Amino acid sequence: MRPRTYYQILMVDVEADQDVISVVHRRLAQRYHPDVDPSPESRARMLEINEAWDTLKDPDRRRKYDVQLAVRRDRRSSDRYVRKSAGEADPVTGRSPWGEAGPPPGGPRKGAVLDFGRYRGWTLDQIGRQDRDFLEWLQRHPAGRLYRVELEQLLGHAAR
Repeated sequence: MRPRTYYQILMVDVEADQDVISVVHRRLAQRYHPDVDPSPESRARMLEINEAWDTLKDPDRRRKYDVQLAVRRDRRSSDRYVRKSAGEADPVTGRSPWGEAGPPPGGPRKGAVLDFGRYRGWTLDQIGRQDRDFLEWLQRHPAGRLYRVELEQLLGHAAR
């Protein structure tokens, strides 16, 4: 299980201002306080809430914490390995780099590559040549937000 951030514990956005964090902390403390709910789960939750509040209420400590989060995020993105050959299984998960559709058709690999679903390992351009309906579905689906600009270009060109 991935460790949660203090922002996730308090259920606030990373960009939330101090007033919002303060109000949320107060509401969560009222809900999980041991006088209100004496259960062990509530006590553990209250400890998490107070730890997060202690860091996020102080601007200097919050700034340092944000830097630590950024370093963690950057390190995770650089930890990705390079596959030795096409079609080789992921050495960590044992999962094939391709989805149920199999390896992508030949041709130039340009654009964003999907890392989920039946077209895992395919570029949006390759998918568009095989299954335009999938691109239209992806454009409407929340998972497609990341690819919005490229999807609009591909579907716009395909419609002409």
